[in-house]
Amino acid sequence: MMLHLATIRARLILAFSVLLGLLLAVAAVSLQRLEGLTTTTQEIVNYQARRVFMAQSMNLHAQAAAIDLLKLLQTPERDKRVPLYAAMDEEMAASSKAVNDLAQTGVASDVQTYIDQVTDLQQRYAVLLQETVELLEIEGPTKARAHFEDRTHKVLNTLFFDSRALETHLQQVMQAKLEQLRASATQARQLVVLLALCALAAGTGLAWAVARGIVLPLQKAVSIAKAIASGDYHQSVPTGHHDEVGALLRALRVMRDSISTREEKILRLAYIDPLTDLPNRTRFMELFDAHPSNASGALMLLDVDRFAPINNALGHQVGDHLLCQVAIRIKRAAGESSLVARLWGDKFAIMMEGINQLTAAVRVQQILSAVRAPMTIGGQRLDIDASVGIALYPQDGTDITTLLRRADVAMTVAKRRLDSIAFGSEMVDEPAHEQLSLIGEMREALAQGEFVVYYQPKLNLKQNKVTAAEALIRWRHPAKGMIPPAYFIPFAEQTGFILEITAWVLRQVVEDAVHWQHAGISVVASVNLSTRDLLNHRLVAEILGLLSRSGLPTKQLCLEITESALMEEPELALRHLDELAAHGLKLSIDDYGTGQSSLAYVKTLPVDELKIDRAFITGVDVTPKNAAIVRSTILLCQELGLSVVAEGAETAEELAWLRFNQCDFVQGYGLAKPMPLREFIPWVQQFNHS
Repeated sequence: MMLHLATIRARLILAFSVLLGLLLAVAAVSLQRLEGLTTTTQEIVNYQARRVFMAQSMNLHAQAAAIDLLKLLQTPERDKRVPLYAAMDEEMAASSKAVNDLAQTGVASDVQTYIDQVTDLQQRYAVLLQETVELLEIEGPTKARAHFEDRTHKVLNTLFFDSRALETHLQQVMQAKLEQLRASATQARQLVVLLALCALAAGTGLAWAVARGIVLPLQKAVSIAKAIASGDYHQSVPTGHHDEVGALLRALRVMRDSISTREEKILRLAYIDPLTDLPNRTRFMELFDAHPSNASGALMLLDVDRFAPINNALGHQVGDHLLCQVAIRIKRAAGESSLVARLWGDKFAIMMEGINQLTAAVRVQQILSAVRAPMTIGGQRLDIDASVGIALYPQDGTDITTLLRRADVAMTVAKRRLDSIAFGSEMVDEPAHEQLSLIGEMREALAQGEFVVYYQPKLNLKQNKVTAAEALIRWRHPAKGMIPPAYFIPFAEQTGFILEITAWVLRQVVEDAVHWQHAGISVVASVNLSTRDLLNHRLVAEILGLLSRSGLPTKQLCLEITESALMEEPELALRHLDELAAHGLKLSIDDYGTGQSSLAYVKTLPVDELKIDRAFITGVDVTPKNAAIVRSTILLCQELGLSVVAEGAETAEELAWLRFNQCDFVQGYGLAKPMPLREFIPWVQQFNHS
């Protein structure tokens, strides 16, 4: 194999050597031609020398004519002057001819200026010369010499000077042309030499690159063939060219891909989720069981909130795309060292080794931040959230089944608490037995009339009268006695039975409110609505129908909502609240200050009242921070035109502080405990008339 590779390399080097030899030959020929061009150019330059010669000839003939004139002035015999006249005329004619020939060679404008000056001087000199000759012949040498020295000699000197200037200028022009041609020739030689060197370097580099482009892919092919034989299908195969080497590489790639595809299909069917390409439940459990028994870490179960409504409203294709995006974000945020799997539906599992509870909480927040980032699917912007249950091992269990169960319980609690995160260590494994029995008994209790409504008064501090009351449900169990709502309402919300309970409470409260209206008590009744109630599409129609049938004015009924009731489907919830407010019902935000975005709800919801949570009212007279929060909330509501209800006021000092700071209403044991209707009516009558 290596011998064949060496032969290919040798042939390529030989071929490129021939090519380089041809390039060098071309360069040599170019140099030879360039020398010929230089010679020809030199011949052209001689044309400039001819111009210089003409100028010199013109100057010499003018000087000869001047010498003949001087001889004439010094020759007294006329017969001896006759030959000198002929010689002088011949020299003047030759000088004029030289000037005319020079002008006809197509000189530049600056040279033409010199020629014009010389021509003009020649003409003037000819006139003066004629005058000198005439004086010589008529009046004698003395007059002629005087005329020559006075006028002719001056013009002659000027003519000599300008002729020499023209000659000098032409010599300078010729020298400049020669220098320019020499410089051009030198540059041409250098360029040819540079091109030859570049060709040599480029050819050498090309030969090396082509040889390397063949040798290296084949060497890589040998390595890949060995890797495929050992079961490694991840090494890339060079593309190659449309030749024998390229065909070999393509065949090798097809072989690798075919083997890899068959094995991947087998593994995918058994271990990979086909939608997200993540490990499935079987693979996740197998990988967890394979980790060391003494290892520690966290198992996280993530569930996408409100996935079912999104899937139902936008279709399964959008839902599938959403799950794929969530899977990508979880995997990216969890990091390469974590194991991420899709267990079923919209539930994902994450296993991180070597982390404790604090680190797990930080890592989960990073994952949730990635999941919560808005995404656009099919032109639809989706803002999603998720809930995560965390089970730590070995603290919460050592086997995968126990850890998944505890993480699932924690995730359910996180959803209910709207905390996003809950730990399995905070939960019991399953609901207590008596709670499970209560869940089964609630429907029968409603049918048997075991539920009752208690009313807790709200004191109007400005009027010092009770003008409102909150309806609170109680369960009078025949065997277990009075059961508080916190013990059964959460389970009613989980099962959806809360809708039937709320409907019953509304009917009972409206009936009781009509009763105390007839008794002369003007008290607004407040009823709490859960998340499921607020998302009930029949909610508005049922409440308005109930009020219409009873004759109770809409302003005498107040509906209390919490921030959690607005989290599931805020647009639908806000639409229902707008409709209720438009018909005159009062709306109140309950447990203000305990959520994450209460100010946003105060701004957007059509509410009339805001109830400050008891956590801020307790000790408000002695706790500066609580006092600052309550005081600022009261001022805010005054600016927004809202009433303020302080929940949980239990001491006379708290009541006095709230009255001094202009709180509108107070509610709590410091005023009165919740009481049934038979006690509520006489209590209110006595309080308001005392």
